[in-house]
Amino acid sequence: MIYGYLRVSSDEQDVNNQRQGVEKFAAAKGVTIDELIADEGISGAKDPKKRKLGALLAKLNTGDVLIASEISRLGRDLFMVMEILHHCMKVGCKVYTVKDGYELGNDLTSKVLAFAFGLAAEIERQMISQRTKEAQKLRRSLGVLLGAPLTKAIEPREYTDLTGKKAEVIQQYEWGVPLKRLAQNFGVTRNTIERWLHRWKVKPAAWMEKEEKAQRERKRKLRDYDIIGDIDRDKWKALILADLTIPQMHEQLQEYTYDQVYDTILADWELNPLYRKHGHLKVRRGKRSPKPQPNE
Repeated sequence: MIYGYLRVSSDEQDVNNQRQGVEKFAAAKGVTIDELIADEGISGAKDPKKRKLGALLAKLNTGDVLIASEISRLGRDLFMVMEILHHCMKVGCKVYTVKDGYELGNDLTSKVLAFAFGLAAEIERQMISQRTKEAQKLRRSLGVLLGAPLTKAIEPREYTDLTGKKAEVIQQYEWGVPLKRLAQNFGVTRNTIERWLHRWKVKPAAWMEKEEKAQRERKRKLRDYDIIGDIDRDKWKALILADLTIPQMHEQLQEYTYDQVYDTILADWELNPLYRKHGHLKVRRGKRSPKPQPNE
């Protein structure tokens, strides 16, 4: 397959000039464009997966050819372009750019370039990862809780307990009664019906599976935390309600390490949301400097 890729970053720009250039180049090569893909009004800084380019890259195969008017049409970011070209080389797709004159195929030079592109992209990913870890370490030292707020485990509440009505609920569901009607029949919400059907392994619920997966991942991470087993909860809550940050709390709890204080609050279902409403907000907002007073 011969693909042509076109991209203009604003509605005012005309994609026809690129199309003519790509088609003329293909004709000079003695080939015909099988499919033209155009991203119109799309910035080159946008992730390829969020452009039509992403779908094109996903279906490239060995022997395919991708023609673009110039290499900057693929992306504005150097490392993004490198990753795209590396992917093309990996699947065995030749890449031609009209204005730049690049021809990347299965020859030795192209393989060396593909290796260089892949290596550079990997180095960049490692650097980004390192910068992210350093930023997280700084936020942790300031007392900012990392990750999303803790949520209660997914369990049906007592007033929505349908255990005694299991057979009746399942029977109506198998008869084809819509979930909304089922909820009305049993005086509960649709989510409650779906939750119980999921627990009874009758009907999978995508939103439930997603939440349960998040809960399992959180529990897995908690095993790596340095959590204190038994604490004076009243004392800890009093310190939090006094709007102390974790570094300030650690000064009051010298019998524990900083990591123990931080991890315990981070992993505790009661202390985590409580701290987020007090010291966490204080750190996030920062201390406001008093307004300078005019000279009298």
